[in-house]
This record gives sequence, structure tokens and C-alpha cells, in this order.
Amino acid sequence: MRLRHSTVAITVAVLLTAGCGTDTPDKPTSSPQEPSITQSAPAPAPAEPLTAKQVLDKLTTAKVGLTSSAVQNEDTDPNDLLGRPNGYTSRASADLPGGDKQADKYGIDRGLVVEVFTAVEDVERRSKYIQDSLKSMPILGTEYHYRADQGRVLVRVSGKVKPTQAKKIEAAATGM
Repeated sequence: MRLRHSTVAITVAVLLTAGCGTDTPDKPTSSPQEPSITQSAPAPAPAEPLTAKQVLDKLTTAKVGLTSSAVQNEDTDPNDLLGRPNGYTSRASADLPGGDKQADKYGIDRGLVVEVFTAVEDVERRSKYIQDSLKSMPILGTEYHYRADQGRVLVRVSGKVKPTQAKKIEAAATGM
């Protein structure tokens, strides 16, 4: 028993003194150079989100079949979410083949709606709200939802649009 206590005491003493040292080294270090202090560069600020108009322009360039496109303002926004708390920063709409050209102007039933938010979380919340509402009331129809511009843009396509047409929108939107 006495041997075990001595071994433990010696081990503790060795461990305690191993970390101790003097402030000045007895011999020169292996590298005569002073260590350089490196500062990490600040993370670049995220780029401003695309506007709904820019998204429409990119979709038009991709030749996905948009017609009668329009950018909404606070007077023409059918949801009254433009510029409001928890709302989008810009909104646009367009007609797509398969959409109802007689439906409400600027509405999703005409084919396509683009909604731009400042944060990805806001896009997710909006998409979930719409999809949950449509699921609970099937009479309202269906929508395809795609994300663009690092997830800050919600591209909504009416469920009346044929799936092959919606796939073209998806490819163009996810490439932004």
C-alpha cells in the first residue's frame, strides 16, 4: 500500500512540474524567427438579394414561357406583404402556359409569382404557410415552390402549369 501511495505522489509531482518552466529559455529555440500573427479576414458581407424584377428577367432570358410580367408595388400587391414586417422586399408575377389568363391580375393562378425576402428563414416560413394552407384546403389548388438566390427568393408556380413546364422553371430558378 505504501508503494502505491509513493507511486501516485511521484506521478503527481512529475505532472505538476512538467508544465512549469522559466520565462527565458536556457537555449535558443529551433527557429530564430518570431512567430507571425495571422488575422483572419472578416467574412464578406452577403450580397444583396436579387429583386423580383431581376429574377423575372433571368427567367425570361431562360425562355421558360413567361408573358405579361409585372412588378408589384404596395398598391398592386394582392397580399399586402410588400415592405411590411415579415413580408417580402419585392414581388413580381407573370403568366405561364397552363395558367388561367382570366384569373386575378398579379395572382398565382395566372402562372408564376416571385417573392424576395431578406432571410432564408422568411422564405421557408412563407412557403410552409402556403403549402400547409393548400394541403388543408385542396379546393384552393396546388403550387410548385422553388428557391433561388441562395434561398432568399421564393418562385411560386401554379399547380395548373404542366409538370414539364414547371421543371423548366425549377432548373432556371435553382441556377440563380
